[in-house]
Amino acid sequence: MRKVAAVAVAVAVALVAVGVAGAAGDHAVASGAVAVRVADDWARIAPAAGTAGADADPRTVLVVGTHGVVARSSQCQVASYRIPADGAAVVVLAWRGVAPAGLPRDRSQLLAMRLKRPLFECFDGRGAVAQIVIRGRAYQVNLMVGDRATRETIADALAAARSFGASG
Repeated sequence: MRKVAAVAVAVAVALVAVGVAGAAGDHAVASGAVAVRVADDWARIAPAAGTAGADADPRTVLVVGTHGVVARSSQCQVASYRIPADGAAVVVLAWRGVAPAGLPRDRSQLLAMRLKRPLFECFDGRGAVAQIVIRGRAYQVNLMVGDRATRETIADALAAARSFGASG
């Protein structure tokens, strides 16, 4: 009985340590009314030319990624970024005006995100997508992952995409 109790305590301590380490290893990146939480080695990426302009609809409002993610010329808005084979990026689009009826106003699609291939036009790697309404506006959260991304990078990418929400 004491062995079982000792093992249970050890497992609980390990889980708390992992939770604290994970909580200490991320930061928020915000843009306007929205934000994501990313791992410390992730950074904000400048939106590709023409995807964040005042006239674009939808427009790119937030891009975060691993080292090596950069904007590139592309006809495809979501895939306007070079994703390193071992990297990943989250690209958030926003539409103007009031969100149409029927789009989810809860986090269910974010939490259900799963990588698929192929998903995006102009990107052969794995990806995931979710739509959500926040403060009356429609957003699309897009995730792209390189073919040699580690499990840790994939977990960080999914966590960043699923963390999407209102800033502040």
